[in-house]
Amino acid sequence: MKKKWRLIFSSLILGLIIIVGYLFLNPEKWIPLLVPSLYPTFIETVESKWNVTLPIPNREKDIFFDRGFHGDGNSITELHYESATDLQQIKAQSNNWVSGEKFNINEFPSWVQDLMRSERLDKVADYFFLEKNGQDFIIFKLNGNKLTIYESYI
Repeated sequence: MKKKWRLIFSSLILGLIIIVGYLFLNPEKWIPLLVPSLYPTFIETVESKWNVTLPIPNREKDIFFDRGFHGDGNSITELHYESATDLQQIKAQSNNWVSGEKFNINEFPSWVQDLMRSERLDKVADYFFLEKNGQDFIIFKLNGNKLTIYESYI
């Protein structure tokens, strides 16, 4: 009988160690459930950094992510929308959308040009960009129901 309780107790302790170890090694999976404000969504991040309100996408995909500890670096994120209302809301963010034929990549600093060249420039897409301090850039590329966002922070 004593061996049975010892086995049950040992199994419980081992199970707790495995669970705590998993939680310790994978905080990104459980911390957002407890404290969602620590891990804002990509849409919330764009809104807070650039004051651009985007609708929630049907699908989000990170194409490229090269950010340092302090958030500096480059990223490319692709958002897919199904609703025409969402696309209209995106277009309504600015009156400064430029067609792909008129969009001049050479107006940007070299590090932004390198980021943009990593993806194919599209003549059919519409582009819109914002900059802060002449160093931080965000470029929106709208092509059909796909919004590609290029971000560069120095």
